[in-house]
Amino acid sequence: MKRRTMRQSILSIIPAICLVVVVGSCKNGGNNGKMPVTTDSEQAMEYYQMAVTAFDRIKYSEAIDYFKKAIEEDPEFFMAYYWLYPLSGEYAKKVAERAFRIERELSDAESIIKTAFKYLVDGQKERAIEQVEKLIELYPEDVEAYKILYLLQFQFWQDMESARETLEAAIKVQPDHAISYNMLGYALMDLGDYENAGKAFDKYMKLEPDIANPYDSKGDYLMNLNRYREAYENYMKAYEIDSTFTISLKKAEKARKLMQNGTPV
Repeated sequence: MKRRTMRQSILSIIPAICLVVVVGSCKNGGNNGKMPVTTDSEQAMEYYQMAVTAFDRIKYSEAIDYFKKAIEEDPEFFMAYYWLYPLSGEYAKKVAERAFRIERELSDAESIIKTAFKYLVDGQKERAIEQVEKLIELYPEDVEAYKILYLLQFQFWQDMESARETLEAAIKVQPDHAISYNMLGYALMDLGDYENAGKAFDKYMKLEPDIANPYDSKGDYLMNLNRYREAYENYMKAYEIDSTFTISLKKAEKARKLMQNGTPV
């Protein structure tokens, strides 16, 4: 599934033992070069991690619920507000305003993200990019820093060539980062490179064979190639794995009708 409807994305997850109370070395740096996330609640951190997992699996309703629960536990949880923003529709502005009012001392990474967030909301693309590039300089071994950048490039500005470069850099940092292959597949399709797009989606499926989205994404790829029967099978597989993926069922019906009309299969 392509994430074109989102308004923003950033994220970082590191072990909760370092994140529960941000003090000492955890304050401005994460374990093993990972970006720290600041909260004073173990329960909030647990909800946040569950929300991020749902978010990456394109289960947005579930992600919204968990982000809201994290905020209920810790009303000063900046990253929870930040992730909730792109999912909030008409309430996104209020979510952003609340995030900007947070007074808690944030980690270095979160402070940079907050600045980039403000530039993004203000429509200052170049400055937002500069901030995220600074984030990558500070955390070059954290794939999530690259993820922040490529989601901005992909979702907000549809700069597919830049997104492709960032995605490839992210994959070099973490070759098993499944969602990066999903985004890379769509970027490559937009760039007309269907051969490598197919390889990216296949890798995504290999890394996440038990969740729905890889099959939905492969279905989209096959639909673009007019391979409707194969697309139908992949969409149905996605729905069989997760019945909340009703969009896959709708796409399957479209593929089925195209097959019945005698179009290429």
